[in-house]
Amino acid sequence: MLNDDIRDYANRSVLCWLATTSGDGPSVSPKEIFACFGEDRIIIANIASPHSVKNIRDEPRVCVSFVDVFSQKGWQLYGDAVLLRAGDDGFEDRKAILQGMAGDAFRVATLWDVTVTKAKEIIAPSYRFKPDVKEADMRESAMGTYGVKAVD
Repeated sequence: MLNDDIRDYANRSVLCWLATTSGDGPSVSPKEIFACFGEDRIIIANIASPHSVKNIRDEPRVCVSFVDVFSQKGWQLYGDAVLLRAGDDGFEDRKAILQGMAGDAFRVATLWDVTVTKAKEIIAPSYRFKPDVKEADMRESAMGTYGVKAVD
């Protein structure tokens, strides 16, 4: 399910967005510590997200999205999330990965393990309306827009 293209975009993305639902409707919140895990899982550190914890407890279906802002491409990953805590099967292996990414900035006390069942590519409208546009062109344009200089 998590092919090389999905993994590449996940690794290039600074944040992912976790979409959950509640009785009040949909909720989307940024998560900065996440990783692909195994063939079909995304793991996400729960740093400070009590609303996401409650929403996922009540409705485990989620969508995780991430986009490379320069290429303006990314992925939406749909599946079911489970909150893992110390003592839960598989928690320590997953925590070690996320804690390694977080360093001393955050303590990973709990995390979500999302089993991905569906993946959908995200592409900016420019790719559809300008069929000859290349990813390198989009990257160069976005870097100019954001004032980012390429490092040699």
